[in-house]
Amino acid sequence: MHWSRARTSVDTIIRFGELADRGKDPSDAAKAWSDAGFDDEETAKWLEARCFDPQAASELADLAVTPAQASKRTRDGRGDYIDTIAFKVASGDLTARQGAARADSSR
Repeated sequence: MHWSRARTSVDTIIRFGELADRGKDPSDAAKAWSDAGFDDEETAKWLEARCFDPQAASELADLAVTPAQASKRTRDGRGDYIDTIAFKVASGDLTARQGAARADSSR
């Protein structure tokens, strides 16, 4: 039996616009998400949580954080703004471990 590896399509990236492609070629973003092991469904969940970086999504997932948990909003971390845990980890304003700790909290 042949198992194909996870793949994110350009269509998924285009659907999320600049959050997903960061103003660059959508095929590059699709390849980055695919290379990180995400398929269309998982990529969409992370993008819905406002995580634009597949490496950040992978680090959070490795810490057992789901996209739903990462979609919690927080003001913690660097920067004087409120956004999702996923966005703040992807932006470098929280580490993945800090994000995981906040995802588990009841705040």
